[in-house]
Amino acid sequence: MFIRLAIVCFLFHASTLLSDQRMIIHEGIEREYIIHIPKNLNEDSPIVFVIHGFTGSAKQIMEYSGMNAIADRESFIVVYPQGTIDSSGNTFFNVGYEFHNGSKIDDVSFIRELFISLSKEYSLKRKRAFATGMSNGGDMSYLLACTSADLFRAVAPVAGSLMNKIKDKCETQYPVPIFEIHGTGDQITLFDGDMKNTGGWGAYYDLPSTINFFAKAYNLDKKNIKKIISKKDGAEYDIFFERHWSDNSEEEVWMYKIIDGRHVWPGIRINWWNSPIFWYYFGSGNEDINASEEVWAFFKKYL
Repeated sequence: MFIRLAIVCFLFHASTLLSDQRMIIHEGIEREYIIHIPKNLNEDSPIVFVIHGFTGSAKQIMEYSGMNAIADRESFIVVYPQGTIDSSGNTFFNVGYEFHNGSKIDDVSFIRELFISLSKEYSLKRKRAFATGMSNGGDMSYLLACTSADLFRAVAPVAGSLMNKIKDKCETQYPVPIFEIHGTGDQITLFDGDMKNTGGWGAYYDLPSTINFFAKAYNLDKKNIKKIISKKDGAEYDIFFERHWSDNSEEEVWMYKIIDGRHVWPGIRINWWNSPIFWYYFGSGNEDINASEEVWAFFKKYL
């Protein structure tokens, strides 16, 4: 099952932007993060948390997401939290995986404290942040939506899943808009879910059920699905846009469903050097859309 996270060790995206690596003490533990501050920062600038996957790192997702360049153009702070190390030596964010039962790491508290601290440091007026992440980082984004609506305005998981344990305790009275990007051919975070826990991560829901759960909880009574990218037009994948909304609310729930898409952050091209197993799990990437640009466009709706 740990093939799920090998991807982050191989994904690279050239980055020449300068960012600071920092550390805070949280619950007696040194927690690291990378922060990127745009030159044109102002008191109305938002904060976007970009959260890495299992076995990944803050530096890796910073490099392959390319989010710093968007932050410089759009004037927002980017924060890349670093996960802790589990008993097997793998970096992770604690979202309740079965093999992390008993872990005392509270990553919700860590990210909340980090956001509040940075808001004070940079005298930001904006009351809420945004969160996105890949795989385990996507799972963490769902967890923040369910626990921290007072701080997070919207979240956008990429190849993420809603763990059964998270859904059972999810607080939805204050809706947090959600935008999921997911491939139906993802062999790691299965589009069809794994409620029987055959993969050993713990039970998690399929993507249609996940999106419908939040749409229903937020009383979004309108739905539309349309194809926005087509192989007939020369694209590598067919991509469908599912949108849930209501005339009585500004909150929406979106999903980009990438037909046969693998476990990748769309927007990059990957060369697996003739490695069949990595081709099977990750394909060659997806340049039909740029996940970071799509995520920021979604977040920007809520500024």
